[in-house]
Amino acid sequence: MSVQVSYKKQTVFFIILLILTLVLVEGLVRNLNVVSTFCSFTENELFSDYEYFTKKDMCFEYITLEYDFTTPIRLLEPNQHGDYININSDGFRGNEFNFTSNNYKIIILGGSTIFGHVSSSDDTTIPGFLKQKFSDDEINVEIINAGIPSGYSRSELYYLENYILKYSPDLIILYDGANDGVEPIRDISYKEFNENEFFVNDGLEKNPKSKKSTYSTLLTKFEYKTGLGLAQFISKSLEKPKMIVNYDKLSDFSSKTMRLENNWEQICSIALENNFKSINIIQPVIGTSDRILSETEKNITVQVNSEFLNTINLNKSKIQHCEAILDLRNSFEGMDEVTIYFDSTHMTDFGNKIIANKIYEKIIPIILENIQFSKN
Repeated sequence: MSVQVSYKKQTVFFIILLILTLVLVEGLVRNLNVVSTFCSFTENELFSDYEYFTKKDMCFEYITLEYDFTTPIRLLEPNQHGDYININSDGFRGNEFNFTSNNYKIIILGGSTIFGHVSSSDDTTIPGFLKQKFSDDEINVEIINAGIPSGYSRSELYYLENYILKYSPDLIILYDGANDGVEPIRDISYKEFNENEFFVNDGLEKNPKSKKSTYSTLLTKFEYKTGLGLAQFISKSLEKPKMIVNYDKLSDFSSKTMRLENNWEQICSIALENNFKSINIIQPVIGTSDRILSETEKNITVQVNSEFLNTINLNKSKIQHCEAILDLRNSFEGMDEVTIYFDSTHMTDFGNKIIANKIYEKIIPIILENIQFSKN
């Protein structure tokens, strides 16, 4: 009997000790943001003016974003709110939008560069700065950030057909190139793509019927950082490698260019059929101009997307229904030895503002003409 009581006491003591340990670790994690060390950007000179804990908090918000993986593309879960990132009830980054207003409505599609990977706020993304430009010039335009990390031209085609059209845009802008460069060529038709779920389309051996990181979602809602860090560590440890179809075609830039042309033409045709305009932009990445890189940028490994964008030469005769095709690859020409990128693709607020200004200069004549036309 005494042995049983002793076991019970030991069990209770162990549980109390475990709870106290978890509480202590959670306190340390919240103060030191240990989980946030997954982000290498924190050491880049572009973030040297940011306070240590600001960088760590930003990192935590970006790595804990939640996605819905049960559709053919991964979509941002709606209603996620933090100090640096807000995903509204429609799944777009930024505040709620007034879709019933008479403002000219622009929806910008793209990958993480449009979404604003490691932007300091919703307003310092490319769409955020572009919105501010229109506001400064007192032009009533609604800008909607429909960027999704890892998005590319085929996922944007699906996104447009199945989600974006219901918002009745006046103009869509596609900002592409980088992710089309790294996305492998897969032997799968667009019809098959639409019938699959994300994990199948992305070549991952996972259960397509479930959302990724269910436990992470729950832990994030409870803001339990210790558990979240363990869940992410275990998930990464158990995750099966990508099963890439036709891996040998990763550098088949000709096929990737044709894929981009075909997807853009389909998107522009849909725009035309639904009485709105489409402007397509070839984006810059590190190395897409002759400017002299900074010492920091010289240490960045050039990826396939840079090689692709350096060689891409679109056949514009195959993209006939677009309002305009803009090439921004040389946007930073002349900015020698100035650090713009913190990896091969992504910029900070500094670069985002420059690109937003470039886009504004290119599209403002089209916008003003369309607004005037609609009034008449």
